[in-house]
Amino acid sequence: MIEIVDIIPNSDSAETGQNSEPSLAVDPLDPSNMIAGAFADSFYANNTPYFLSTNGGATWSDYGSLNTEDKSIAWTADGSAAVTATLTGLTNGGTEITAYSGTTASGSFGSRILTYKGAHNSENVDQPWIVTGPSNHVYIGYNDLGVTNTETASVLVSANGGSTYTAVTLDRVGAPAGQDAPSVRSAVNGSTVYAVFTRWTSSLGTDSSGNDYFGAQVVVVRSDSGGADDFAALGTNGNGVTIATPTSYFSNTDNSSLTLGQERVSADLAVAVDPNNADHVIVAYGDAPNGQQGSGELVLHVAESTDGGQTWTAKFATSSSVRSALPGLAILSDGEIGLLYASYDPGTNELSQHLLTTTNDFGSTTDAVLATESNATPTATFDPYVGDFYNLTSVGDTFYGIFSASNADNGSSAQFADVSFQRDYTGTPGTSSFQLTNANGSPVAFSVDPFFFSMNTATPTWNQIDGGSPVAMTAGDFEGLGSAQLAAVYSGYGVYLYNGGWAKID
Repeated sequence: MIEIVDIIPNSDSAETGQNSEPSLAVDPLDPSNMIAGAFADSFYANNTPYFLSTNGGATWSDYGSLNTEDKSIAWTADGSAAVTATLTGLTNGGTEITAYSGTTASGSFGSRILTYKGAHNSENVDQPWIVTGPSNHVYIGYNDLGVTNTETASVLVSANGGSTYTAVTLDRVGAPAGQDAPSVRSAVNGSTVYAVFTRWTSSLGTDSSGNDYFGAQVVVVRSDSGGADDFAALGTNGNGVTIATPTSYFSNTDNSSLTLGQERVSADLAVAVDPNNADHVIVAYGDAPNGQQGSGELVLHVAESTDGGQTWTAKFATSSSVRSALPGLAILSDGEIGLLYASYDPGTNELSQHLLTTTNDFGSTTDAVLATESNATPTATFDPYVGDFYNLTSVGDTFYGIFSASNADNGSSAQFADVSFQRDYTGTPGTSSFQLTNANGSPVAFSVDPFFFSMNTATPTWNQIDGGSPVAMTAGDFEGLGSAQLAAVYSGYGVYLYNGGWAKID
């Protein structure tokens, strides 16, 4: 079962912001602890609010805010703290990467632990993406537009929890079109660290809406020593391996032939490594075939390597009948793969969010629609509308994800598979009576909120307290049970029932 929660706390019920581009960090040692963040506007003291849950995402509270232009979050491998990497705009128009650390008890992220202004202190960096590894390692992928050449895909490597870093150039070949795409993503298994980026090799021109298209190479590089080898462990001369050569893109306007409705897109990218096999890695990337001719196609592909990134096999692609982007990838401890993504259907003018899973290496897939919303409600107040990315992670046998979407769950403007709201409302979610309110009961306009979800894939067991042997149970085993057989039903992750004796579903 997939449980979805609007993470805006009850104390913030009056807010009507466009809370886009969500990020999520989950404590790997205690998944009941998690921190999420989003872009917002004037309701919060700064434009990037953070939220804390200490009960597995069931409820959330405010965790302070920072003034940022981009951010991502990760929990340290030892569970001691969460770290956020942010992009801070400067008064001169430049940008710098900053990092902050915080704990569940600290109430917010504390003072800066890092300030990095890019190559030559150029103050021209973009889209920091943070992941963590063992032995207090932290990695921040980013695009360094201040270099004196076209080798812009980069990563900061820290071996002391993020306080000091070494800057590593990932693209040692260079991008003939002038720069690499904004997204640089990493995934860690022990001392093995993968990084992927999209090298723009040529300009293919623009479409009638002014969107840019590029010939491209999706490139993977690898470190076998936690980053100490400068990510030079893969490919000829350590320059990495080309996974695919899609048509890459950068949209400059909303509601055009390239976008997800009001949501702009740009060279989407995600990567995940198997927690039990460092040689097994998957990458999702975007492709806009014939886009400059106005085809309106926007496809996500998934490729897989089982030999440490040396060779790649195409495994999955989204339908070309809709436009798909904003991928997030994760692999569970049992090998199940999850792909979180967003789609837009131009025919219905609707956005939707999906969690696609496979237990047999894409031999078959299950695509769960988490939510569907009208592209017309609410109207975007800034870019990105719902975010340049969504976020999916995992701990053990559970997927944890976050996406931003319209909160207008009135049965027509937005519909969710199964959602709970902490913020005040009247009526019934999923019906025309649903209306957000403030603490005084006054109506609040529909807006964009971050939504958390989790999906546990473990097979439940029936533990008979009277000493009987455990019996495997599935959801179908509960069908047909009458009220006399069910007692004090749902409590956390356990379901208690009476059927010839007390039993608990774990």
